Amino acid sequence: MPVPCAFLFDMDGTLLDSRRAVVGAVAAALGRAYAHCGLPPAPPDLGLIEDCMGLPGKEYFARAFTPATVPAPRRAEFAAAYARFTSQEEIAAIRAGGTALYDGVEDALAGLRGRGHELLLFSNADAPYFRGIVAAHGLDRFIARSLCIGEAEARGLATDKAGMVRVLAADPSRTVVVGDRASDLEAGRAAGARTVGCLYGFGSPDELRAADWKVDGPREWLDLPLDGRAGG
Repeated sequence: MPVPCAFLFDMDGTLLDSRRAVVGAVAAALGRAYAHCGLPPAPPDLGLIEDCMGLPGKEYFARAFTPATVPAPRRAEFAAAYARFTSQEEIAAIRAGGTALYDGVEDALAGLRGRGHELLLFSNADAPYFRGIVAAHGLDRFIARSLCIGEAEARGLATDKAGMVRVLAADPSRTVVVGDRASDLEAGRAAGARTVGCLYGFGSPDELRAADWKVDGPREWLDLPLDGRAGG
């Protein structure tokens, strides 16, 4: 019988497809931020918004707009307004049903939990969005402990994803970090965990090449050879 371990999941791009809701919310918030700051409106760069998905909140809102559209001395003020409006727009999108778990996620989480594995959740998102997603999709049915970077920083627990791995995982060496971006894999390796790269998420296959295992869908989590055998 395989010894149970902990699975620590990233959220967006790993458990759920939030692209439509998040990109739309961020684009709407960007327009509100230009108006709030009295700046001429500029069309959102949807490719840039998507490319920045998965970054910590502060870094995201400092990068997910065209710099030339905001005078340098006002960029911090602009980013703060951008973040505030995005949170409001994202919550509205969640309530409107704009996000969806990937096919197979619920079955896979239930299967892992049924085998005795502990399931954990972390994210670079801010707290309102993170908790909104957890509530909207009932993730607490499966997840034992969860933490986002907004909560971790506010509580002085961690300043990055590697720190969150150490906070959430009782034994990183018996933990598998599952994510869709290179930052997820790097956080897992830095803490001493094994890693799974989700090829169906937001990241490219190239940025996931260093993962211990790669999967094309959530149900493949159940077949990982954790102890050298498939189905561990």
